Amino acid sequence: MRRFKKILYVHDESSEVAEETLGLALELANQNGGQVDLITVLETPPAVFASNISVLLRSRWFKESEATLKQLAQTANPDGNLKTKVLEGRPHIQTIREVLRNDYDLVIKPIGSSGILDKLLGRFDMRLLRNCPCPVWLSKGEAFGAFDQVLAAVDAEFEAYGGGKADTEEALNRQILEMAFSLCGDGKAWLHVGHAWYAPFLSMYSRARANIPKKEIDAYVHTIELEHKNWLKRLIKRATQWVGKEGAANVKLSTHLRQGDAGTEIPKLISEFKIDLLIMGTVARTGISGLVIGNTAETILDQVTCSVLAVKPAGFVSNVTLND
Repeated sequence: MRRFKKILYVHDESSEVAEETLGLALELANQNGGQVDLITVLETPPAVFASNISVLLRSRWFKESEATLKQLAQTANPDGNLKTKVLEGRPHIQTIREVLRNDYDLVIKPIGSSGILDKLLGRFDMRLLRNCPCPVWLSKGEAFGAFDQVLAAVDAEFEAYGGGKADTEEALNRQILEMAFSLCGDGKAWLHVGHAWYAPFLSMYSRARANIPKKEIDAYVHTIELEHKNWLKRLIKRATQWVGKEGAANVKLSTHLRQGDAGTEIPKLISEFKIDLLIMGTVARTGISGLVIGNTAETILDQVTCSVLAVKPAGFVSNVTLND
């Protein structure tokens, strides 16, 4: 993961894998000669509820959080001098502002308790995925190099974000695959590249309504499948060129072409192959609150059972600014 030289670790006190996730961040930085800074964000109550007691409790909470973060840093890296900082405010906004102020390459955060039954990712996690301009790694605590199964989810139909659709699509797929090949380059992990496809219009027009013979419908579906199969082959060929012969030499690779909606098929692949880490692209769509590449990626993220590494296209501009 050569691109990750400046990493921001975001502490989550509700997580049981905080130390393991910080260890992962430190190993990533060590591999690249980089650095890791630690923050925790305290979400304080509205000022209307302030009182002398609340001010005192807030002061103690702040000091205890500072001490906890420093102890975590000391335990993880006794010989180092890791920077720690406690921030106050809405967690995702303060985290993103820290990214904007210091130009971090990666935000890494342990997955904590979502508070929602059957959902792994919490509100803070999802808001980071939607709005953080740099890659976000939400970790279940796996150590660096301990990912047995990695799934790179690629898409031929990413929503355009700035520039042309084809350029955005290839840029996202390239980021996803470069990261995936890098993680699996030692030959220990198995890289799965997954792509879901569908034949347009079949869901809207049945064969009977369209009065088209079954033979012609089958031929149409086969043609669409072949187009996606060839597209995936070309993408993998380009990926080996992007990472070079040395980067691709030891990667154990499987490709999976599934007919159906990505929101259904990608979670199935995660379950079927016991995926440890999902690498995918996320694009927040301007003007439509709460969407990440439309409803498809939102659906995938609502069902994940593994760690997630999410990337944005170059040029993405977050809705969060330093001047809000």
